[in-house]
Amino acid sequence: MTRERSLEHTILLQDILLFVAALLLAGWTHAGIVKLLPGLKPQVATGEYAHLLLIFLPTWIVAAGWLGIHRLATLTGNRLEIVRRVILTQAWGVAAIGLILTFAQVSLNRSLITVFLLESTALLLVAKASQARWVARRRGQSRVLLIGDASPELTSAFERLRGRPVERWDGDDPAALDARFRAGAIDEVMLVGNFEQAQTVAYVEACAQAGVPVFLPVATTLPTLPTLHPSAPLPVPDIEVVGDRHYLVYQPGNVQARALAAKALVDRVLAAVGIVVLLPVMLVVAVLVALFVGRPVVYVQRRGGLYGQPFTMLKFRSMRVGAEQERAALQTLNEMDGPVFKMTNDPRVTRFGRVLRRTSLDELPQLFNVLAGQMSIVGPRPLPLDETRALAGRHRRRLSVRPGLTCLWQVSGRSDLTFDEWMALDLEYVERWSLGLDVAIILRTIPAIISRRGAR
Repeated sequence: MTRERSLEHTILLQDILLFVAALLLAGWTHAGIVKLLPGLKPQVATGEYAHLLLIFLPTWIVAAGWLGIHRLATLTGNRLEIVRRVILTQAWGVAAIGLILTFAQVSLNRSLITVFLLESTALLLVAKASQARWVARRRGQSRVLLIGDASPELTSAFERLRGRPVERWDGDDPAALDARFRAGAIDEVMLVGNFEQAQTVAYVEACAQAGVPVFLPVATTLPTLPTLHPSAPLPVPDIEVVGDRHYLVYQPGNVQARALAAKALVDRVLAAVGIVVLLPVMLVVAVLVALFVGRPVVYVQRRGGLYGQPFTMLKFRSMRVGAEQERAALQTLNEMDGPVFKMTNDPRVTRFGRVLRRTSLDELPQLFNVLAGQMSIVGPRPLPLDETRALAGRHRRRLSVRPGLTCLWQVSGRSDLTFDEWMALDLEYVERWSLGLDVAIILRTIPAIISRRGAR
């Protein structure tokens, strides 16, 4: 699965950065040990041992791939198995260093190497425990929907190896899947059983419209794959191994895992830089919000994220306190078609709040959501939970990517657009996504904010 592999690439990158940090830490630690134990070989510049990484790290990466310590199935499995695989991976690195000592006749500081190995192993074990919790948070909030008749062993394998609970669905009408998707977040669908080919295709099409990956046993055959959009044929399914069984994985969109991993890394770097650079601005805005709008200065709301999973979104308050309870009385004045609520002159928005919205300064706290991995810099805007659950049919496909600070809707007119135009732009982004498109949207966001087109 593309997103699964994206997470695994991110974890492997974290491990590599950890080893670089461990080498620096080992140098500092060894210097302190030498002062306490003068009999050890004197400390030398850490840079002289940087070449160890050129030997140790490639060997370690190969061993890590072979033993799968960055695989999600390993992280969500037995903890003792994780420890065993980490130690075996480290042993391969030790073997590589041993070959250098034996054949290259290089004089190395063995005490420094020992400190490096001990500290890198300890840091790696701590990192694995943290990564396991992180994966559980990213994947465990929603679930796998099981359609058909699967054995308890198969269900248990999915729960154990994919880190998500499995929910059995008793319905037999593919058209009813849309209502289930709206009822709560579903990450994946597992289709197991003897279905008519037409019914299998209908299930796959329903999942594809919602942007939800679907697993089918390799014995299942599809006569014709459906198409979401005339210009965007669905890709050939991938093959995924879960336990001792192989599945066809029908993943709408043809996104490379490395591209997704790069997007996640760039998101966090840009968010961290943005927070540091814009922190003085945020502090000034917070003071002004406290003075002219009221407290609390940060408005906290539950919104729908990836696959509809709820998360807590942050904004500077632009409406008066208690505005959420007033929405029902204003529902008849809603100017937007569909399940979303928009008003040109919403009476709940304060005068200073309008300034915040027109300049998009109210969105700045969402940089922390991006840093936490709940949002992206570019992606469809997250909707409140009730509006997220009300999305139906192909509109739910916008939930197959992480929500963002800006998107095609933001730079194409925002509230001046109809609901159907808004959804069409979001679906266009999902279909056409690339890192280049993200860069183009970011560059278009700045003039869109300055012009304040469609901002309310």
